[in-house]
Amino acid sequence: VPPPPSVWDPPQPSFLAPEGQSPSKYMHCSVGCIPSSAAVAQKFALPISVVIHPLNDVAGQDNVPVVNFGATGVIRCRRCRTYVNPFVVFIDAGRRWRCNVCGLLNDVPSDYYCNLDGSGKRRDISERPELSCGTVEYVAPADYMVRPPQPPSFVFVIDVSARSVQSGLVGEACQTIRQTLSQLPGQPRTQVGFLTFDSSFHFYNLKSTLSEPQMLAVPDLDDPFLPLPSELLVNLCECRGLVDALLEKIPTTFANTTNPDSALGPALQAACAMMQHVGGKLQLYQSCQPTLGKATTRAHEDTALLGSDKESSLLNPSTDAFKTLALEVCSKSQISVDVFCCCEGHADLATLLPIAKYTNGQIYHYPNFEASRDADTFRADVIRSLTRPMGFEAVMRIRASQGVKVSAFHGNHYLRGADLLALPTIDADKAFSCDLQLEEQNLTCSHVAVQCALLYTTSDGERRIRVHNLNIPVSTNMADLYATLDVRASMNVLLKTAVEQAITTKLMDARSRLQSACVNCLRGHRLMCQGAELTEETKLLPIYVLAALKNLVLRDGVEVRADERSMLMMMVGSAPTRATSSMLYPSMFALHKLANTPYGTPGADGQAQMPPLVRLSSEALEADGLYLLDTGYMLLLWIGKASSPQALSDLLNLSSADRLDGAKVNLPQLQTDLSQRSLAILNRIRQAHPLALSLYTVRQGGAAESKMLQFMVEDRTLSTMSYPEWWNALSRQLQ
Repeated sequence: VPPPPSVWDPPQPSFLAPEGQSPSKYMHCSVGCIPSSAAVAQKFALPISVVIHPLNDVAGQDNVPVVNFGATGVIRCRRCRTYVNPFVVFIDAGRRWRCNVCGLLNDVPSDYYCNLDGSGKRRDISERPELSCGTVEYVAPADYMVRPPQPPSFVFVIDVSARSVQSGLVGEACQTIRQTLSQLPGQPRTQVGFLTFDSSFHFYNLKSTLSEPQMLAVPDLDDPFLPLPSELLVNLCECRGLVDALLEKIPTTFANTTNPDSALGPALQAACAMMQHVGGKLQLYQSCQPTLGKATTRAHEDTALLGSDKESSLLNPSTDAFKTLALEVCSKSQISVDVFCCCEGHADLATLLPIAKYTNGQIYHYPNFEASRDADTFRADVIRSLTRPMGFEAVMRIRASQGVKVSAFHGNHYLRGADLLALPTIDADKAFSCDLQLEEQNLTCSHVAVQCALLYTTSDGERRIRVHNLNIPVSTNMADLYATLDVRASMNVLLKTAVEQAITTKLMDARSRLQSACVNCLRGHRLMCQGAELTEETKLLPIYVLAALKNLVLRDGVEVRADERSMLMMMVGSAPTRATSSMLYPSMFALHKLANTPYGTPGADGQAQMPPLVRLSSEALEADGLYLLDTGYMLLLWIGKASSPQALSDLLNLSSADRLDGAKVNLPQLQTDLSQRSLAILNRIRQAHPLALSLYTVRQGGAAESKMLQFMVEDRTLSTMSYPEWWNALSRQLQ
């Protein structure tokens, strides 16, 4: 069986008829057809799911049509509230339309009327994006607003304890924020505010009439209050001089501090109070665990629980304080939280994680942060988090045809009610998924409609409704499910589900569930598609499941620390299909074989052409080779012990790799062919990922080589089979 296709290959063509469908980069289904009966769906064993990446726009390339219905109002089904779309049917000479979700006949408003052609289509269909395009945006009228659109607001909460100053976090955070101010979205309406904390917390009065910023210290941690409620969150353009002065002043103000304490919980409460009248983005820069206040974390990791049935306790919060703050304050006030965790030693991310998870925020983790080593990665992450396309005050709902229900949602969000995803902010890097379940034993319809509607405020202050549509055929033939299976989309949902189970029950249950899904899916094919060979796509299921079992997010044993696993679980929650594919089967490239090939040189689209993948097996690593591995969150450069000095000189400007084992490096820009090709490949990889990817070198036979070998998913380990052994074991179970 060949290795999985490269994530760099052109996407496979969809099995769905293209007319009117949402592009797959926004929304795609794990199969190209829906089983007609619940019995067939059960035998298939894999989830029937939809992966949604609602704001996955590429700058300069995408132009989602915008529709403004004006006084007519947005055209929707009066019963199920589905938005008019390319799959509704107009009848009665165009005076009525049948909803493709619930089947109700709706009257066409007089100023939206158009007569039909001989095939029953409206004659103005080419002029109506909502009737011809699978993805559109509607301008939302006033009745879609609880309040007028608020200005984009950013509050920066910076740890100024002794550890934070000594590690360089305070200086780097202030410098990076200052450099990014002009790129913040929403200007000239953008608002900013700042809060620093150690054993107390400090507000900053940035009123435009002041000559310099004023610090206002609040030592009362039990009942934090706002000393000047209206002057702490200010318009950036009006107060830019004071903001710049403050960001220069904070590092010098605390340069000689010896205060080791952290009042993290009260500081977060105070920051939320600053912005709860407008909502927006709160960014926390943390360098040590909280030592003061009611919201505390586990000071030490109980390593005795690693690899045991009780390991899940380390993956759950030690207190509900941060979850309560997320749900009762942040989500209700439309505040999303990003956490830049730069702690020394154990950080107990599991306890802090809910503040980001339930507000559709993000966790960034830099263990034992030192600015001299980590500043470039940290800086790139901060800049992207503040400048990527984002929306505010968002809610999302997914509707499906009668007889089919959305049975579960997966991702980093808060589910308000039965089916409304509350998203204080939404950005281009966040994806979600949902499971579809048949409510009836047998479907009588020919197609199942799925519509995702995202209501949000753009950074320019416009209320918009972005609508994505799929129209998926129903099949009575189980072989069609396997013929149209998208294994990578299925694994995206299976991995999200496994992570949820690992947290709620135990890791072993999640691993067993994955294995059962794989075995039962292959068994269903053997029983229901007798004599038919597995499709090439279905043959990829075992390698992806094996890779998931070996991945750090689900791996058993004592090797994976709780913070690392929590961080990866948070990443999986918001990952689109491409990202989970990269995590499960990382891309490995042979850099030493680039010469005399087109790889690493610009292709027809101007981007670097990517080399073919190397199998993830230690047997594929040649002793004279140089291999680049992209895990989706880290880059590794493996240097064979027989690598030529010339290759090392051409790539790294070094004659020997003796001191490079485990080192973080930046490839130098050299005038050699190998350097220029490798840098082009490296840059394309980095541009494709939402996280800044650090590059670490690994020497063959060195102490750090285990970091590379843990990604060789086709190899045998102490607790898991090799890929051939795994196939043999599956074959025995299917007999």
